[in-house]
Amino acid sequence: MIPEKTPVNKNGENRAFSGHCPRLQKKLDRFPGAWDNVCQAGENIMKRLILISVFSLIAAVMMTGCQSTAIDDPDINVVLPGLPPGAAVPTPGEELHVFIAFGQSNMQGPGPIREQDREGVNDRWRVMNVVSGTYAGISQTRGQWYRAVPPLIIPDGNLPHWQHPFTTGLGPLDHFGRTLAANVDDNIAIGVIAVAHGDLALASFHRTRAAEYFAPGSGGAGRETGRPSPTERSGWDRYRNAGYESLFDALISNARIAQEQGGIIKGIVVHQGESGRGLTYAPWHEILREIYDDMLEELGLAPNSIPILLGQTWNGGAGQTGGMLNADNRIQSHIPNAWVISSASLTAGRPVNDNLHFGSADLETFGRRYAQRMLELVYR
Repeated sequence: MIPEKTPVNKNGENRAFSGHCPRLQKKLDRFPGAWDNVCQAGENIMKRLILISVFSLIAAVMMTGCQSTAIDDPDINVVLPGLPPGAAVPTPGEELHVFIAFGQSNMQGPGPIREQDREGVNDRWRVMNVVSGTYAGISQTRGQWYRAVPPLIIPDGNLPHWQHPFTTGLGPLDHFGRTLAANVDDNIAIGVIAVAHGDLALASFHRTRAAEYFAPGSGGAGRETGRPSPTERSGWDRYRNAGYESLFDALISNARIAQEQGGIIKGIVVHQGESGRGLTYAPWHEILREIYDDMLEELGLAPNSIPILLGQTWNGGAGQTGGMLNADNRIQSHIPNAWVISSASLTAGRPVNDNLHFGSADLETFGRRYAQRMLELVYR
């Protein structure tokens, strides 16, 4: 910063040049006010340069269409170039804990979103957008973090149920994250990266077998009869059309973005089982074990180093998993750090109850059950 007064050393000389440029020093000593004039001129030049830089930056943003995000603080008027509007802004000293989530419709968000589900969402509870679109009224960009106001996975335009007169969008993740954020230290933010779609068999999420599973046709070639279904294919196409090689890639590529930002992968959350394995030549637990191992390997994590939580199907059921979602945690003989989350007594259902999809109140309870177990495993 240019000094307001002429700096002098103990001999009364202009210290800015003393010992560095004797000839110029002598000239300045002959004109005591010269340095003040230089300071004033320099300050005026700096002000003009700053103004020119600011206007140049504004012009560049307008011409390139680059979006910016303002920090939501009335006392701070700062704009961060490159962040889309509505994106979550990390706070200094924050630690981001990331959870990977995948599954089928009960993970995607089958329940109607209630007013209380959108109120009071903690700024430290976030979702990374996986497929660009409009969610909760905000145009979201793939690979960016947003405050986790539902819907997290289903875009706004797809919330009306295709068959029944109610909307969807609420899943177990909503109150899983809210519960975690409310029970961890204030310097910890909770983030989720989620991929889910209706009717997806477990093979859909496999690193290598998914391409085989979604090959043209239905049934045969090691696939269960009628699989993959048209609903499954629409889910596969959604993520492929967004630029991912597979559903596995959609999860891992975004998890790597989170890691590059300093995020720490803390666990995996799953709700799948109604549609079973999808492939005939490998049991459900083997496919799950391979998905889990591959995820940890791709993300540079040690084997069995993070918990994977597996939610039961309707009312404590195990679905088409060969009994692997039973409450006795028999899955741990195949994946030692796997934990079954009970859905017992969660039978209220949606406005049109199909005894398959959880309703909003039960999804809140289910999410809290997931969170309680994760708090016990990771934060206690």
